[in-house]
Amino acid sequence: MTVRPKPQPALAVDAATFAVWDRLAAFPVGETDAQLQCLLQWLMQAVNADNAIWIGAVRVLRGVRAKDDPFLGWRLRGRVTLREEPSAYREQHQRYYATDHYGRLTRGYYERSHRDEVRLVHAGMTGTASLAGAGRFRAHCLRDPDFLDFAAFKRTEHYRLYYRIPGIVDRMTVGFPVSGDAESFFLIDRYRTRADGGRGRPFSSCDVAVAAGALRGVRSLHRQLLMSRGLLGGDKLLSPVERHILFGLLRGDTEREIAAGLGQKPATVHKYVGDLHARFGVCGRAELMALWFG
Repeated sequence: MTVRPKPQPALAVDAATFAVWDRLAAFPVGETDAQLQCLLQWLMQAVNADNAIWIGAVRVLRGVRAKDDPFLGWRLRGRVTLREEPSAYREQHQRYYATDHYGRLTRGYYERSHRDEVRLVHAGMTGTASLAGAGRFRAHCLRDPDFLDFAAFKRTEHYRLYYRIPGIVDRMTVGFPVSGDAESFFLIDRYRTRADGGRGRPFSSCDVAVAAGALRGVRSLHRQLLMSRGLLGGDKLLSPVERHILFGLLRGDTEREIAAGLGQKPATVHKYVGDLHARFGVCGRAELMALWFG
């Protein structure tokens, strides 16, 4: 039996793409949150979308357990949206993902996640299709036949709850493998509007090529987005204090300066620094910087 290789996504890189790359490169070290906002805004405008979202995913299960898992062993951890999502979507997300999917991988969660109503409703065909491509760069919209059977997808409860009711007419998904156990995802949405009679306009192949081209060329940012949240080498998110200290170290601040900014004692910050070094498997600031830049 001949296995047909997955087609590589088309890439479109023009002067506007180079311009946004230059803008991203001009940000100071450690300003990943600002870089992300800049990139999300550019993506939304470049393809005439209504929202753009970044998600960090980590692999937490392998082998047989991963094959029998609704998310194929992956869990979503970090999530940043450019604009507030429709209330119906936020409610679904809060009801399931915010309480279970982003939490600790306990035995109770594993058992709940395998019930049919969870597997079919919340994981959905899109989640399975996106994560099945882990390990390679990919870019798809909902109507791409190489991504999923859209006609069948429209008949699912997942589509009704997460797309039709909130008014999402199309979603572009771009996945970037940062390591064997960490992936960076960008989701770009278009909603139904009154201007188009409530029908909405799907993304074109040219739209997908524009987003894919821009996101394929920012490898270091994908890596830094995950690392800045503690998602390289682990699945536990860094706390706000830990992130503040990490960015201070990357900027070159002394531990005393970081402590003053936090209103903490230098000894407390020193312990945090030691914990961060252990978390990332480095012996000092120089190795931390080297890891940051890959």
